[in-house]
Amino acid sequence: MIQKKDISVEGVDLSEASTEIEKFAKKVFDKLIEENVYPIPYYYNIYFFNMLEDESTEFKKSVMELIELEGTNDFEEDLKFEQKLKKSFKYSKEIVQTTALIYKLSNLLKEKNKVFLKEVESVSTPQVFKNILITSIKNTEAVTKRLDITLKTMKDLYSNNIKVLKEIEKDTIFDSVYNLYNKNYFIKEVKKEIAQVEKFKHTSSLIVLKVNKNVINQLKTDKSKILVNRFISKILLKTSRRTDIIAHLGDGYFGMLLKHTDRVGAMKTSERLADIISNSTMFIEGNELEVKVSIGISEILAEKSEMDIVNCVYQKLDEAQKENQLYKLCEE
Repeated sequence: MIQKKDISVEGVDLSEASTEIEKFAKKVFDKLIEENVYPIPYYYNIYFFNMLEDESTEFKKSVMELIELEGTNDFEEDLKFEQKLKKSFKYSKEIVQTTALIYKLSNLLKEKNKVFLKEVESVSTPQVFKNILITSIKNTEAVTKRLDITLKTMKDLYSNNIKVLKEIEKDTIFDSVYNLYNKNYFIKEVKKEIAQVEKFKHTSSLIVLKVNKNVINQLKTDKSKILVNRFISKILLKTSRRTDIIAHLGDGYFGMLLKHTDRVGAMKTSERLADIISNSTMFIEGNELEVKVSIGISEILAEKSEMDIVNCVYQKLDEAQKENQLYKLCEE
């Protein structure tokens, strides 16, 4: 098992814990070491909640508020999403069944027309022809009436299914083209982080980056533009921290939510990303492409809404691109 002397955390002095939560975190860590248990997240989580039971009610309440604020109600969200999926599956199944009925009615109409034509061949008098024609018209009208009702049902099912699918699309969190979160999820995470910053007074930042227009203008096809943006998304994924939230915000804009990072840290992150991107080799349309990006940066401010912050960062990114700068910052 791991020994106390084997534990060190670079740049962190656990003896200097100041807040109650920091002192409690140190106590949990010390307990793990004392009992020679590996201080990995799985075991830390178990010891954390077990030891929390021995703390005061007030402290437990404050910790649980922190955990609740940090977390999301995933179960309820997943339940709603699954219900919408089941509804869409139901409509899809009914559409298939209705299509089969339409096909059946269409064939029935064809068969009745065949019978009519066969009977007409042996007509001997005008009266007999008239009787056959009247019967055929009645049969055709009956089938056509059922067909009209079925087609209306099909139209309603299709409309309802489209409505549900749009709701499902609105609730998705993933961009399948770039293997990142989408804008919908990103905005929700920014909103949550604003609440975190307001309550716990730490500093987080937001950056949005995009490939420069002069680079994009060199590309001849939409496919090439997608490939360049995929190149960017892969670098963001490889170089980001586990706590960072990375998303494609649409139209080639990429967002990064840097938790517990001030504007200086965000600027350093931007410079590091720009350096990695510009020094990475990419061949496209038979030529080596030098990719450069423009970036907008803002600290997360409790008094600003999520859309105010995001819009400011978009604006600063555009300014940086026009002024041929790497990044520009939103003013506090």
